[in-house]
Amino acid sequence: MGRYYRVAKNLTEEMVSEILKEMLEIPEVERVEFTEDNTKILVLTQEEQYPEVMTRIVNIFSRVGHGCELSFAGFAH
Repeated sequence: MGRYYRVAKNLTEEMVSEILKEMLEIPEVERVEFTEDNTKILVLTQEEQYPEVMTRIVNIFSRVGHGCELSFAGFAH
């Protein structure tokens, strides 16, 4: 089961591309995708490894998105 996170800041397409690239380099990440309007992101990890993975993803968003924060938005079925 995946998890959705709200993106707290408008991101440029370049930022979105870089964020996706860096997240997919995390070995435990199985799938990531932004919603059409880039306001949420879906994250699926191996074996429910969300605490470890999300710490890294939050740091990627903050760095690439110039302070962009994430908040939990719900579970994907």
